[in-house]
Amino acid sequence: MLQFLIYFLGLVAIGLAGWVNRTFGDPTIDQILFHLRFSDGAAVEMSTIFLFTFVVEVIAFPLLLAIAAALLHHVVAQVRPQWRKHVLRALPHVALLVGVAALLMQFSVFSYAAAQLEGDRFAQAYVNPAAVRLTDGKPRNLILIYAESMEDTYGEKALFGNDLLAPLRKLGGTSFDSYQEAVGANWTMAAIVATQCGVPLTVYSEYDIKRRDGGRVFLPGATCLGDLLQARGYRNVFMGGAPLSFSGKGTFLRDHGYQEAYGRTQWKEQGVKATELNVWGLYDSALFERARNKLDALHASGQPFNLTLLTLDTHNPRGFLSPSCASRGAKDFEGIVACSSSALADFVTFARAKGYLKDTDVVILGDHLAKPNSAFDKLQQEGQRRIFNLFIAPTRMQPNARELVAFDIFPTVVEMLGTHVDGDRLGLGFSALAGSSDSLGIGRASRSDFASLRGSGVYRALWSPQHLPAAVHTKLAAAIAAK
Repeated sequence: MLQFLIYFLGLVAIGLAGWVNRTFGDPTIDQILFHLRFSDGAAVEMSTIFLFTFVVEVIAFPLLLAIAAALLHHVVAQVRPQWRKHVLRALPHVALLVGVAALLMQFSVFSYAAAQLEGDRFAQAYVNPAAVRLTDGKPRNLILIYAESMEDTYGEKALFGNDLLAPLRKLGGTSFDSYQEAVGANWTMAAIVATQCGVPLTVYSEYDIKRRDGGRVFLPGATCLGDLLQARGYRNVFMGGAPLSFSGKGTFLRDHGYQEAYGRTQWKEQGVKATELNVWGLYDSALFERARNKLDALHASGQPFNLTLLTLDTHNPRGFLSPSCASRGAKDFEGIVACSSSALADFVTFARAKGYLKDTDVVILGDHLAKPNSAFDKLQQEGQRRIFNLFIAPTRMQPNARELVAFDIFPTVVEMLGTHVDGDRLGLGFSALAGSSDSLGIGRASRSDFASLRGSGVYRALWSPQHLPAAVHTKLAAAIAAK
């Protein structure tokens, strides 16, 4: 029985490592533990998408193998010489060690442990946005769209037969040739934080997730895009398909200047049709339909605004085929990608036809590279995968950086909207609209400097409950009024 249990635990560990890799790619310890701490009931509800493969690959298959291994072990132990019995006795433990090693490697535990020995490099590189001089010009509105798992590789005709992103490319605008996935910014919530606050997301304990008045707070000491815009009179609105509780998204938005936020729960409360929802949330076509109405209202108000959207149809492992996309002929994951990009392009075309883009800039970003999905084998044939990005403004931008990472989006968008950033830096990011990009360098995306921030006092201070959003907003507003 003991031998069976040891075999089973080892095989479960191996199965879990393989299942995580096939399902999510290479998640870090921070990502896993963050979701365990900061996802509430939404994670349980949405985990049904992966439940079947988990049960088969992590429990059922290892169980059968363990039974077979234990039986074979018992039979062989009866006929082998004594010295071989000692070797045989060690085999279950070897299987367990192999399984544990596979898990440690899958979650990059060894590199994570090595990072703990590094100095506080975050403190050396971080530029506090609250301390940066910002010179305001004529404010422009912002439409910021995060396209789930959207990467440039989907546009490779040699891989997919045609350009799945063709509708987006026809919009015009400017794309940076190399928008790379950075450490600490390679999953959805981390990408949102990185692009809006200029910092990685790495939180994994109750010590890090501070509480205020019985509830959680999200980076209360950080100054982010929503904070800067709210202090300048903007109305910040977020609209996404998935629940706001997932990954602490709603808490982040609340704490950083967003006055309105809509997710799966809010859509259900508004009485959306059953055909507009999937197990994850609102289909993209339904999201953009509601975003059109919100955009009309925001623009008609005359108040500067930031409308942030987050799609979900192209989420792994199989995507979500909406009735709308099915009616357009989409049948598989590649069809969903093409349909989602078309729906996104139609939304921007709608805004342009209404004349909104005369005073409104559009930024479209993939949140990260695609995770394992049914088209993943084709994606991996591309030697240099890059995240999709598109900036649409009346004056064509002149990219000055050879490599852009998520942290750079924060100062770049601020300057794009008409506010000059003294020193061209916010957080860890460099503005791509700066006069010189020499300081950006190459290879920033793959550096592990910020893979672990547990030892950084400066990063830890960003989670301090002493820095409340209201205080940040008041300080920023006072600074603007004093100019």
